[in-house]
Amino acid sequence: MTISTISHLVGSSDYQAIADDALKDEDNAAWVMELEPPIRDAWVERIGWIRLADRLAEDELLKPGSSEFQRFYDDWKWVMETGQVQPAGIHQKEFERMHDRWFTDPSDAVSRLSIQSWDRYLAAIATYHQDNLTVAQIADFEIMLEELAGSFFQVLPFSMPHHWQAVGSFGVVDQFYNILRDLREDAEQGICYLPTELLDRFGVSRAEILELRACENLGYRPMMEFWIHDYLPQLYRKSCPLILAPDLHPSWQMLRDWSLNRYQRIERVFRRCDYNYVLFPELYWHEVKRDLVLMLPGLYGRRPRNRQSSSTSYLTRTDKLFQIAQLEMPSEAKFKKVPFLRFFRSLQQVS
Repeated sequence: MTISTISHLVGSSDYQAIADDALKDEDNAAWVMELEPPIRDAWVERIGWIRLADRLAEDELLKPGSSEFQRFYDDWKWVMETGQVQPAGIHQKEFERMHDRWFTDPSDAVSRLSIQSWDRYLAAIATYHQDNLTVAQIADFEIMLEELAGSFFQVLPFSMPHHWQAVGSFGVVDQFYNILRDLREDAEQGICYLPTELLDRFGVSRAEILELRACENLGYRPMMEFWIHDYLPQLYRKSCPLILAPDLHPSWQMLRDWSLNRYQRIERVFRRCDYNYVLFPELYWHEVKRDLVLMLPGLYGRRPRNRQSSSTSYLTRTDKLFQIAQLEMPSEAKFKKVPFLRFFRSLQQVS
């Protein structure tokens, strides 16, 4: 029997794009496959919409003259303006589902907020998916994260209106880590999201980042220490209401705990390679593959032949997989110092 993964279900490798994002999607959201089917399906649907829009935009960048994303965006504007789905559109199925989720009950607050956030996300893609993008100020960088990741996090299912702003702030933190993780890959594609203000402050040039020689600059390491240990905590503080919220939907608790573990792993590997973004990917993706086997052995581990897969309850699975992060929530000062050994021992305790 073939077991599907989140990257398979959301089409991470579909379309021509800058990179095959399959492993990234497992890194970000493999936990979704542990949800009960009705809950899982809702998450897969929303992540699929987000991934589709992103891949169509990247496809346009790589193929001059392509207008796949623009057609997708125009079809969404049609839905916004008319309340109806464009007939015979290429992505009619996706828009019909969006219509069913968000446009059938105008009085529903979550639906209204979701429409606004999805519209803001598509507008942000149109703005920021461009050749030779340069972010000038640190404030501009944060706005970009808010409009992109903050918006699409708000589109994810089972959020509540009183968490809406905090969800967006958590999305900002998440995207910060994704940019940090992908620094080398982006550079190899001619992309550098680090703001000019940051680079200039430490005497590092954009060309050095793109040419993979920034680590030779004496200002690079202090820059990365400032970026991770001084600037990032400011973003964290804004997301604290979500991190500490006692009334999150269980699936959001899983997302939070999985993500916080992921952020620790990114920081830990960066420290291990002395902030060298050129060396980082090989070390990091090796750890991701190992950790996926440890955390989700049913999906990524080797299954003995003729062994029947046992069905466990939703709460049992979440307890086993995500007590790891609940054992101790590090303070902001300690957060960057939590070693993987504690995580592994925690895994053994809840196994």
